[in-house]
Amino acid sequence: MQKILIVDDDVDFSEALSSILKEKSFTVNTMDHTEDAVGYIMENRPDLLILDVMFPENPSGGFDLAREIRKTDEIKELPIIFLTAINKEFPMDFSAKDIDKEWMPVQDFVEKPVDIDLIVQKIYKLLKIS
Repeated sequence: MQKILIVDDDVDFSEALSSILKEKSFTVNTMDHTEDAVGYIMENRPDLLILDVMFPENPSGGFDLAREIRKTDEIKELPIIFLTAINKEFPMDFSAKDIDKEWMPVQDFVEKPVDIDLIVQKIYKLLKIS
């Protein structure tokens, strides 16, 4: 069974997405902050990370965590999907076209409100599930 970690400060969203993914036979854990996430990831080795961009304690917390993961040899290959409402709060036309190994080191990007079918499709693609 493949493991997914959701790191998002929106606990209701994380729980809803977690329930849907568990129904699809994934093991899902959630965190509502980025603090200690690298340690958790190293210890629990999820197969995929779903990561919010903005956190109350750090508006760029998702960027910071993604960059830290990419600098950590043991977990630098972990697939990451960014989830964010950043375009609603700061109209920047921020999208998957901005994925970059230095600035936005993730594999994919989904805007909130999340289309559940779309995120499940992206998860399956990254985990190579048909």
